[in-house]
Amino acid sequence: MKTANPPVKLAYGIADAVQATSVGRSSLYEEIRAGRLKTFKIGTRTLIAAESLNAWLATHQAATECKSPPNSNQGHRTGAER
Repeated sequence: MKTANPPVKLAYGIADAVQATSVGRSSLYEEIRAGRLKTFKIGTRTLIAAESLNAWLATHQAATECKSPPNSNQGHRTGAER
């Protein structure tokens, strides 16, 4: 028996975006206030287009991948300084 694919979301409400991204509500609102995450309104409801949410996530993913890992010896003495 074939199961139907769930419909693809075109937009997310704030609560749905919080659940989908595992990002806190206040952090999501901060990103919106800062202009880094675009929203639109239909009536009184604030929505985030799926492509905007995906682009925002990709920006954070790319920024994380570009960072070099911290030096594990940084700030620790090796004994060679004496």
